[in-house]
Amino acid sequence: MSIVLLLLASALSLPVWAQTSSLKTPNISANALFLYQNSNFHQQDPDLNNIDQQPNGFDVQETELQIYSDVDPYTRLSLLFSIHPNYESNGTTVEEKWQIEPEEAYAESNVIPDVTLKIGKFKAFMGKHNTLHTHAYPFVLAPLANVHLLGDEGLNDAGVSAAILLPTSWYNELTLQILRGAGENTEFSSPTPSDNVGLVHWKNLWDLSDALTMEAGVSYAQGANNYQGDTKLAGADWTFKWRPTTGGKYKSWMWATEYLSRTQQKKNTSDENGSGLATWFQYQFAERWAALYRFDNLKITGSYTPTDLPNKVWERHSVALVFMPSEFSSFKFEYDQRHGGTVNNKGDNTEKAFFLQANFTIGSHPAHSY
Repeated sequence: MSIVLLLLASALSLPVWAQTSSLKTPNISANALFLYQNSNFHQQDPDLNNIDQQPNGFDVQETELQIYSDVDPYTRLSLLFSIHPNYESNGTTVEEKWQIEPEEAYAESNVIPDVTLKIGKFKAFMGKHNTLHTHAYPFVLAPLANVHLLGDEGLNDAGVSAAILLPTSWYNELTLQILRGAGENTEFSSPTPSDNVGLVHWKNLWDLSDALTMEAGVSYAQGANNYQGDTKLAGADWTFKWRPTTGGKYKSWMWATEYLSRTQQKKNTSDENGSGLATWFQYQFAERWAALYRFDNLKITGSYTPTDLPNKVWERHSVALVFMPSEFSSFKFEYDQRHGGTVNNKGDNTEKAFFLQANFTIGSHPAHSY
């Protein structure tokens, strides 16, 4: 961690003119998420035999350090490190340890016209939410389907990618990716190294008016798993964004919906199926204020791990109020109520949680995808 912090301190101590990306001086930025949580599912003194990775109270949710720069006129290199706490037990005490992980490390090239090539470790284009970093989530937590079908870190793996801009009158992009199918992606993780994961995503974007746009996409991925079968992922997403040409600084709204399904096959056993829908609405009612609402659910049948992923229907409602002093900071007040799924140590299957999140960014941070 000391090396990472030294790099950050050195970069931020440079004068403004020297922080411009070049072959000698890459851009460096950092993001920090601070979180207060109060939930009836997360106890202050967790059972030592079942360590709570999200304890109640104040904590550092996650910090990110990003380094990126142009390698030459055709290629860019991006490195992103995640720094977060992890709680471990030796049987008598709980110890907080900090981990540094390479969340993304990839090179992009546009040497071929209308094609963006990528190689390295990156967030796969499985739907829309899976491509977001934690600080860009519209809500504190990812949708239920993303967490339980794609894993805590989402579908993130080493591989190669080609995003092809198709010759149409609207924005029409086809992305093809081949992933290693190993590591943290437990929905695949075939013991055979040559078993890769193939993924395709088709994205379309239309201008419905000067103020309104619509984006629609479909995704599909398939690869071998550690059950001697295949895992299949399918998804669809659509997003409407409205921002008037006059007064758009003060009012706007966005409505997004995403569907995700997963089928896991196991030798000599029936399939495990999971699917979920998340739909959320964001309304900006003042220059620095926005209100959000989300409904998301998850349905599991034929679970191979019923203790961790019970055969039940989960439903959650979330409301949030966001204050954004600038593009570099925000404060989020959120309340979630989830029914179904897992239970707490008192046997209650309705989780009620309140969050207060502070989000800060320093340095030259690249723009998020539209």
